[in-house]
Amino acid sequence: MKMTDAMLKQIYAHGRETYPQECFGFLVGLFEAGGTVRDVVRGANLEVGRNDRFKMDEREFLRVERQAEDSGYEIIGFYHSHPDWPAIPSQTDLLYAWEGSFYLITSIHEEMPLNSTVWQIAGDSPRRFVQHPLELVDAREWDDDGSR
Repeated sequence: MKMTDAMLKQIYAHGRETYPQECFGFLVGLFEAGGTVRDVVRGANLEVGRNDRFKMDEREFLRVERQAEDSGYEIIGFYHSHPDWPAIPSQTDLLYAWEGSFYLITSIHEEMPLNSTVWQIAGDSPRRFVQHPLELVDAREWDDDGSR
């Protein structure tokens, strides 16, 4: 999956601001060419009872989806943070993940972003995540369709 350094920094800032709760947001772009993120959109985490979960607002999803479609894009995935935990999917992440979507997880330790990883549900059994490379690109190198 490709995104710009500026987008990743936006996610890091979101994670720092919400620490010790998980942050949550949307990855908007194109699935072509292994996934190209054109925008990151902060989401509200409706989970208030635990620091190690997030819950998406369905109305917010529909709003972001409409805005993405109006721009010629779609929601290709989601990002969230793991406060004081590695950037690997949890069993809860696996339980609620949508096939085809990208999941960017950022590890935040004591308000400091450590690293980010990208995952998708594997296309075969058993149900599991497969890690994908995260490529940071210069947005000026992208064509209009998100390719290089």
